[in-house]
Amino acid sequence: AGKLRGDFPLFSAHSGAVLDTAFSPFDDDIIASGAEDHQAMVWRVPADLAEREEEDVTQPLVVLGGHGRKVGHVAWNPVAENVLAVASSDHTVKIWDVGQVAVKSTLTGFGDSIMSIAWNHDGTLLAATCRDKRLRVFDARSGNIVQEGAGHLGVKGSRVVWLGSEPRLVTTGFSRTSDREIYLWDSMNLAAPISKLNVDMSAGMLMPFYDSGSSMLYVAGKGDGNIRYYEYTDDKLYLLSEYSSSEPQRGLGVMPKRGVDVSKCEVMRFFKVASNSLVEPVSFRVPRKAETFQSDIYPPAHAGRPALSADQYFAGQDAAPVVVDMEALFRDGPLI
Repeated sequence: AGKLRGDFPLFSAHSGAVLDTAFSPFDDDIIASGAEDHQAMVWRVPADLAEREEEDVTQPLVVLGGHGRKVGHVAWNPVAENVLAVASSDHTVKIWDVGQVAVKSTLTGFGDSIMSIAWNHDGTLLAATCRDKRLRVFDARSGNIVQEGAGHLGVKGSRVVWLGSEPRLVTTGFSRTSDREIYLWDSMNLAAPISKLNVDMSAGMLMPFYDSGSSMLYVAGKGDGNIRYYEYTDDKLYLLSEYSSSEPQRGLGVMPKRGVDVSKCEVMRFFKVASNSLVEPVSFRVPRKAETFQSDIYPPAHAGRPALSADQYFAGQDAAPVVVDMEALFRDGPLI
């Protein structure tokens, strides 16, 4: 908390604008980045970052090159260590083994620029939205398209997120008349969405985030200050309420569930990029007084430890994510 000094060190090796970043789910000090210079990079946050004086970090751990055009999206596998999906404007997604610095599979078949990518909960499938208005689900290791269907009809930004361990997807996008929409899909059958929600007529792209512990979908508008939240149950999305702010959000990051304040019944914490120089935490809490552990709102959560090595994953092994009992966090504090 507080104001950073003006000469705070930066990660500086990309020669083009950085378009996406992603923290490793298994190491809080590892970050992947993708940029307009056709490269993805993996960085380690130095232990002495705050003490450095005007000394930028110019050496990434790994440079992942070979992409034909700018790199728009990076996403870590939620189960296997050192497995990174990198989406490029050359209409491909490459699945990297970061430890070996090797491309293990390449996902093709896109008709235009890729707009978002998302892993399913056990890291076997990758969903992607595309500017060609198609939604696709790939087998990440073989590169085969498992399912494909027609998505939102508008040309502006579309995003996709999996609903935890359920075989369900949510996409956000625009109609042909530029209404903002939310579609719920069965990932086994993308012939048509299960349901469609019309949100409003605003221009900003909708950014979806799902919390499987509370079965809640948060949908934030880019360029406005609203975060709507829905409860998912029985293949329906029920609007619960809306957080509103006069300060528009340029983007949002999410605190892993193992870092929320269990003693205050916090179920979600966003880090909102409000302007070029401001990051604001936005906390969502269940309104109850918690003298004891609230097991109904805190099922076991992602522990931040890999279930598979990259070699095991690419050899075809599957595993569920490693979870932690949230009651331990209530007793002992956040698991960092």
